[in-house]
Amino acid sequence: MRINIDKESFLKSIITADSITSSKNVNTILANCLFNVTENQIEIVSTDNEMAIRTKIEAVSEGDVSFTANGKKLSGILRELPNGEIVIDINDTMLLSIKTASKDIRGRYSLVGTTTENYPEIPVFEEKNMIEIDQSTLKEIIKKVMYAASHDTVKNIFNGVLISIENGNIISVASDSKRLSMMSRKLDEENNVSGSFIMPLKTISEILRLLDSTGRCRFSFNERQCFFKIGNTEIISRVVDGLFPDYKNVIPSDHSMNIVIETRKFIDSVRRIMVFTKEPTNKIICKFNANLLTIEASTPDLGEAEEELDIDNNSSDSMTVGINSQFLLDSLKEIDSFSIKCGLSGQMSPITLLPDNDDSYISVVMPIQIRSGNTD
Repeated sequence: MRINIDKESFLKSIITADSITSSKNVNTILANCLFNVTENQIEIVSTDNEMAIRTKIEAVSEGDVSFTANGKKLSGILRELPNGEIVIDINDTMLLSIKTASKDIRGRYSLVGTTTENYPEIPVFEEKNMIEIDQSTLKEIIKKVMYAASHDTVKNIFNGVLISIENGNIISVASDSKRLSMMSRKLDEENNVSGSFIMPLKTISEILRLLDSTGRCRFSFNERQCFFKIGNTEIISRVVDGLFPDYKNVIPSDHSMNIVIETRKFIDSVRRIMVFTKEPTNKIICKFNANLLTIEASTPDLGEAEEELDIDNNSSDSMTVGINSQFLLDSLKEIDSFSIKCGLSGQMSPITLLPDNDDSYISVVMPIQIRSGNTD
């Protein structure tokens, strides 16, 4: 059977699907992509048993056929062929004969395929609990919080981003128990959907790779899986099993000290000061006064540093807190406004950071205990 297809489009679709396959998979069939061919399109599927990708592309075929083939090898030869039409002939043993329509190359390349009988069945997009949203909005709420997620596999509930639908809002939350980031956006379409799921970090990476700054997308979820449809591509993923902690109790509702600091200057100061810190704590000392912030770091075998920044403080009191400078910097880099609002309640109370023009985005960082007379 013969298939005629545009090389660039075919290559892009294979790369999209093949991104989650691994040659190290115990089940060798999962190192391949599944190709379902009909008269006018090819559906390409891949899975690692935790997540699956399904994408579709237009093609011209003499009939219907399904087979599996190594996506990395197929994309490898396609990369080296000129743009334009590609012709693929498939025989009864699932051997793929590939050639270009270009007259500049006189070659034929054969790739071994397999039948599909051992390939797992992939769920279809679930319409129940379906949300439609701007791609840019979904991209924003994921990217803004994902830095706070944990890569420690001991507590799996922190190995992803919580997506919650509440009262017409979509809320994203990530935490590693030492810091937390949360963002909320109003959904622009009325619906009765409510609930939440934890999206794994690997799934998040694939979704962010597909999301654009324009256009719409859809997603849905149930107790075991989440489904995303972006353009011609679907992602189906298992959700992280477990109950995400009540993040609302972690975010302080009131502060004894509210401070406004110019974002860019704060970021630059933290970067310079943290040169004099050591992992894993990366500890800096922040001394907040009525109109001045002093940032210090001191490590015996490295040296010490100190900088001062002008601030607006609603309190005439002073407060000194220790903080992980890398955690602080991660939070500050996601704040786009000219200045930030910083909320403090005590030396060992959570520190809140949020843009001065958007209360729907907030970061919380737990402080580090300061030992008397020592800042290391």
